[in-house]
Amino acid sequence: MISVIVTETKPFGIIKAKLKKDEEVSIVSCNHCAKLCGTGGKQGLKEMKERLEGEEYTVCDEFVLAPACDKNTSKKIVKPGKSVVLALTCDAGVAIMKQLFKDNKVAPALDTVGLGAYDEEGNIFLIKKFE
Repeated sequence: MISVIVTETKPFGIIKAKLKKDEEVSIVSCNHCAKLCGTGGKQGLKEMKERLEGEEYTVCDEFVLAPACDKNTSKKIVKPGKSVVLALTCDAGVAIMKQLFKDNKVAPALDTVGLGAYDEEGNIFLIKKFE
């Protein structure tokens, strides 16, 4: 059994409300916990990019990190320029993005639900809900 931070994607309307159509967007996606939850990884990034571009937002960069809450990895890989950072990460990943990119707006696209576990059959179950 593997521990995982359980995340859920925010409603798309809430995500769009954090962005302006004239802003360029860099999507940062966690390839660890969020990927296991089906909210991040390459697939989550692809789906979010398609939805944003379908609404005429400009996605200028894509970054997939394993995990996004690793400050050193994020610092080496993510180069958002002047774009908005849309984080497909748990709250820890969002906090890291805000620490590293103080001049950028960081918009969380996921809600952190709690601590879970990933069993041998591929099921994720919630162990402790965060308040």
